[in-house]
Amino acid sequence: MIEAKKIIHPVKLVYTILLAIFFLAPAASAEEHYIRNGFWGGIDTGAGFLQQSFNEEDDDDIYFFLGFQGGYTINPHFLIGLELSGWLLEASDLEDPNKGKGISQVFLITRLYPSKGSGLFVKAGGGYVSNWSNRSDEPRRKEGWGLTVGGGYDFLVYEAIALSPFATFSYGETGNWDYHAITFGLGFTIP
Repeated sequence: MIEAKKIIHPVKLVYTILLAIFFLAPAASAEEHYIRNGFWGGIDTGAGFLQQSFNEEDDDDIYFFLGFQGGYTINPHFLIGLELSGWLLEASDLEDPNKGKGISQVFLITRLYPSKGSGLFVKAGGGYVSNWSNRSDEPRRKEGWGLTVGGGYDFLVYEAIALSPFATFSYGETGNWDYHAITFGLGFTIP
């Protein structure tokens, strides 16, 4: 008899992480918080559950996520910036030029902090999406557009450095190919 593997449903995982953030937030609010102003930046890493649809086929899997972001603080509640991010679908190989595939995003993003003294934020953005491939049987690059929404919490760990757990939902399309992604991760933010 074959045992079925238990896989955590992505929506349940989102709820679990968001609940953990909300329970940890009151404990963190007792700390002295950094007042956001001027330029900000950060690096995000994590994993994304991607559902891709192309040529009447579907592909669902979990992939590594990496993102770089930075911008300017309009006021302590509202930040604007640029995000360069994506998921690695297949690692490149110097010995095999046909290996390597991924999704890249270049988004204009905003971060809204409802409370000036809290690290809780919501994020939204959109812009350019690229589905690139080194494989000879696929187009080198498909270009299109995408959107992202999400949230997280900046836990101040050292003066102006924060650990930022986050969860996002992203969507993108390039003609006959599109994706939906739920991504969870941890960022290092200079608020």
